Amino acid sequence: MPPTRRPSSAASTPAPVTPAALRRTEVEKPAPAKSSGAPATFAPPIYTLSVSGPGGIDKLLNTEWLLTNGLGGFAMGTCAGVPARRYHALLIAAANPPVGRIAALNAMVESIVVGAGAPINLCTFRFCGNPPLLHPSGISCLKTFTQSLTASWTYEVREANGAAALEVTKELHLLGRENAVQLRYTIRRLTGDKKASAKLLVRPLTSLRDFHGLIRRSWADRFSVVASSAGARVAFDGQPTQLHLLADRATFASDSQWWENFFYQSDAERGQDCVEDLFSPGAFTLDLPAGEGSAQCTIQASIAPLAMIDGQRDLRTRSERLAKMHAAATATRSPAAADNAAISALISASDAFVVARRSPGTGQLDQTSIIAGYPWFADWGRDTSISLPGLLLATGRLDDARRTLLAFASHRKNGIVPNVFDDHTGVPEYNTADASLWFILGACAFRKAGGDRATWDGHLAPACMDIVSHYRRGTDFNIAMDPLDKLITAGSNATQLTWMDARRDGITFTPRHGKAVEINALWNAALSELSTAIHDSDAIAGANLADLASAVAKSFRTLFWNPKVGCLYDTLTPADGASPSWVPQPDIRPNQIFAVSLPHSPLTPEQQRSVLSCIRERLLTPYGLRTLDPADPRYLGRYEGNLFERDRAYHNGTAWPWLLGPYAEAVLRVGAFSDQSRKEARAALEPILAEMHSSPTRSGPCGCIGQIAEIYDGDGPQRPQGCPAQAWSIAEALRVLLLSV
Repeated sequence: MPPTRRPSSAASTPAPVTPAALRRTEVEKPAPAKSSGAPATFAPPIYTLSVSGPGGIDKLLNTEWLLTNGLGGFAMGTCAGVPARRYHALLIAAANPPVGRIAALNAMVESIVVGAGAPINLCTFRFCGNPPLLHPSGISCLKTFTQSLTASWTYEVREANGAAALEVTKELHLLGRENAVQLRYTIRRLTGDKKASAKLLVRPLTSLRDFHGLIRRSWADRFSVVASSAGARVAFDGQPTQLHLLADRATFASDSQWWENFFYQSDAERGQDCVEDLFSPGAFTLDLPAGEGSAQCTIQASIAPLAMIDGQRDLRTRSERLAKMHAAATATRSPAAADNAAISALISASDAFVVARRSPGTGQLDQTSIIAGYPWFADWGRDTSISLPGLLLATGRLDDARRTLLAFASHRKNGIVPNVFDDHTGVPEYNTADASLWFILGACAFRKAGGDRATWDGHLAPACMDIVSHYRRGTDFNIAMDPLDKLITAGSNATQLTWMDARRDGITFTPRHGKAVEINALWNAALSELSTAIHDSDAIAGANLADLASAVAKSFRTLFWNPKVGCLYDTLTPADGASPSWVPQPDIRPNQIFAVSLPHSPLTPEQQRSVLSCIRERLLTPYGLRTLDPADPRYLGRYEGNLFERDRAYHNGTAWPWLLGPYAEAVLRVGAFSDQSRKEARAALEPILAEMHSSPTRSGPCGCIGQIAEIYDGDGPQRPQGCPAQAWSIAEALRVLLLSV
């Protein structure tokens, strides 16, 4: 099961800046760094890990890779090719895009026979044992792993007598906008007598299960196979999704087998069920005849009967899209080489999260959404709206932004946009107080970025005004504006409506009902942005929103200010008793950063400086902002143990990379976008950008190559944790990097 979210080293402390001026309102277009005159160029990043490099095979066992298909489906695993999670598979298909995800092709069992010799294994798995057993010994042949738009593994094998050496390459290509994967195998002779023949045996393993589940051999009689020499169709009784296997230059032979007791190390560490059996319908054979120097075949797996797809054309389409995104992001900039490399890497990573969504009205894939994180999250309203400026607007994907905003606007209920869509049914859930406010800011940013006026006037502006109307008069989950101070109150001690929403076994780990600091910073910013956005078409409504925002700002800087510490209270909690009164909660958490980073700060310049200083000193780490001050007795600096223990630490010390975005933007705003503030903001991002290249030499988890994790431990050594690839971690790094260069 995924986490309920949804499912000490000293912090880095850059020297504070002394700004020449402070800006309390939106800086519409902060001036970019001076151009060198040379246009920025794009090349897809290439990540390579070698068994002979630092960390050796342990590095490959602890580093993950990810490819996605634009439908919510994905392929994922360790760079060593040893599955460590139930979510590690060569094809997890989105049967009802972007949800309804099924583990269609789990793995391949590969071996090669040279001449009359015994089979030489190329694959390795982890099986149950004490300790767990790595078997067969294929990783001893592995030389390198490489990821760019595809993932590939290179192996070197020799005959027992050393007479001949062969190189075998496996390249995995997850096809765009298709629930299909291609594996291209190449056998190439390196040395030795060409008289010896060779053959590669490839045995598919499948489960055809919900991607959150596991299967066992007791289900054996529920699998059926229809085979031919070109491939096979595998069905599971009662499951509409089937696996279709097809090869171009390899032959298939039926030979049903069960492989038992696969052990998933990462699931075990999370206290989850971690043992599975997998079904194989047979095996493909690729022959390298005597006298030939090489042989190649492509095996395609899909959940629909498809002819062999032109993979090269798909890769060209993807490369062209990424290059277009890069050109849009750097159109007004000429970043230095290092910054341009980081921008290219972030743009490539960003494409993984943008997915098609099926419209409930037409049934067509005519909506767009954003997957919150891989492998276990679906599309969340909060995450989508926060990620939209970085993933879509900064990269020129205005049409995708339009479809995303319209998708969530069409699903709003009583002024609330969906918190999440159920991963099985796609039914929206609405338990959130901040997603709708983030939606308003995203819609206004779309308008500023050049989004079409018809969409704004006809759909987005009315949706934003509807949200404000419901929040003012009161709506579901006790979300309502206090008529006395104009602040938003929400929830109860039984609900979790903010982004700090971990709850398990009936325990709410961070109760924040009442008036939360970031909800009201968002309320102020949303009112201010919307007042400007609608002023041209409705001057009276715009003026009324501006007046309300002014009242909110006045109450905010009075009621949330904690003069003893020089920062903001985290929440104002309703006191017991008949008369309404509010008790300020002095927890020092990162939620207060939004009162500085968002446009139209409600704080005075002195308060902004003080809040930023407090966060810099108490919460900033190289890999994110801690969710609680380490001096607090409730602080938990390690994210580990079973799911209950992890959820307890989730917002009580764990560091979140996405918060480096608002932190860096606060630095820029307080510093009036001076050269010094740009330098400090860029420095705050540097460690997390380095993580994308899997540079750490730490033991244990090394993250997902080319991506940024959801969370890190609050204490050092800070290990990547949670989702290995998280949308807002990438989106905020890209958005603020572009602001700072």
